[in-house]
Amino acid sequence: MILEKITIIIPAYNSSQYLNDALESVVNQRLPDYEIIVVDDGSTESENKRLKEILANYDHAKLATKKNGGAASARNFGAKIATGKYLAFLDSDDIWLENKINSQLKILKNDNDVGLVVGNIVVADDKLKVKYKAYKYIPDDGQSAIRDFFQGRIVMNTPTILLRREIFEENGGFPEDLQYREDHYFLMMIAKSSKIVCDEKCLTVRRERAGSLSSVGDVYTELGKHTPFWIKSQQQFPFLNIEQAKKNLLIKLFIFYLRNDRKKDIEKITSYIESVDKKYFIAFTLMSKTAWAVKFLYNFRNKIKNARL
Repeated sequence: MILEKITIIIPAYNSSQYLNDALESVVNQRLPDYEIIVVDDGSTESENKRLKEILANYDHAKLATKKNGGAASARNFGAKIATGKYLAFLDSDDIWLENKINSQLKILKNDNDVGLVVGNIVVADDKLKVKYKAYKYIPDDGQSAIRDFFQGRIVMNTPTILLRREIFEENGGFPEDLQYREDHYFLMMIAKSSKIVCDEKCLTVRRERAGSLSSVGDVYTELGKHTPFWIKSQQQFPFLNIEQAKKNLLIKLFIFYLRNDRKKDIEKITSYIESVDKKYFIAFTLMSKTAWAVKFLYNFRNKIKNARL
C-alpha cells in the first residue's frame, strides 16, 4: 500500500504554553506518514527558544521561523515547504480528537470531486473543559456555499480543514491582504471550482482562551474588521450582498452584547441600526427590554449541546 504523506501546519505566535497539547493530539492520530511544521510567526526570542525545546521531543516536527505577518501568512509559509500530498491546519491552542484526520481522509479518497473537508467542533474553555458542540452545514451547490460563507451562516474553524495540496496551490492559499475572515475567503475561492464537504463528527476542540470574548469590539470596530473581507469578496463574486451580510453581523453582535451585559455597546448598536433599518431598530429596542429571555435561550441551547470528551 502506498502511504500518502500528510503535512500538518501549526502557526505559533507567543503561544508555547499550549503547543504540547496540540502536538500530542497530532501524534494520537497515529498517521503512518506525516510531518508537522510549526511556523513561528515572529514570536519573542524566549518564545522561539521554548518552541525549539518543545519540538525536540517530537520526531516528525520541525520549526520554521518568519517575521510576524498574521495567521494567513504563517499558514502559506508552512504550505510552501510542505512535502505532503494533503495539508491540514491546526492552531497552537486547539487540539484534535482521535481519528480526526483518518475520518476526513476517507471522505477525500471516496470522492475525487471533493477537494477539501471541514469538520464540526467541540468548544472548550482555557483548561479544555467542554462547553458545547457546534455544527455546520455545507450546501452541495458551490454558489450557495460561497454565499453562506460570506453571509456568516457557516462558522468556520480553520483547524478542522484537510485538503488536497494541489487544490491549495491552485487557489493561491490564504489571502494575506486580509487580517480578518481570510479563512472564509479561502474557502469561497475553493468552493468556486471544487467540492467542500463537512465531516459530521465533532473531532476538533476549539479552546476559548481567557479574555477572547472581550476582544469583540463595539459596532464600529467590528464593522471595520469585516468591511475589507466584504469588499474583496464582492469584487470576486458580484452576486454577493454586502448589505445583507452587514445586517446579519449586526444581529449577531446585538445578541452578543445582550448576553454579556455590554450596555454601552447595546446603546451604540441600537443607535446605529436606526439609520440602517427601522424594522431592526424596533426589534433591537424590544429585545433590549427582554435581555433575560435572550440569555435564558442561549444558556438552554448550550446545555442541550453540552458534550463530554
